[in-house]
Amino acid sequence: MKKIVTLLVGCLLAINAWAVSHKAEGTVNKVDKTNKTLNITHGPIKTMNMMGMTMNFIVADPAMLDDVKPGSKISFELEQDQKGRFVITDLEAQ
Repeated sequence: MKKIVTLLVGCLLAINAWAVSHKAEGTVNKVDKTNKTLNITHGPIKTMNMMGMTMNFIVADPAMLDDVKPGSKISFELEQDQKGRFVITDLEAQ
């Protein structure tokens, strides 16, 4: 039983280590409800060593797409999922 609990705790720690949240700001260029994505021009994301650029992001909750439109200035949080995709987990229109 002790080995199973230790294994489960180790797995949970690995999952939490994977899910690092990063904060960014940008402007929405396109809202794609079919693919559940936002095309955003964002500034540098220092915690990811990523320069500013324009790219598509998946949203964790499709309801977030109802809160923005092209031209909206936003601040958002994102995580990289286990497939390497960048997923917006929180979004706020400014």
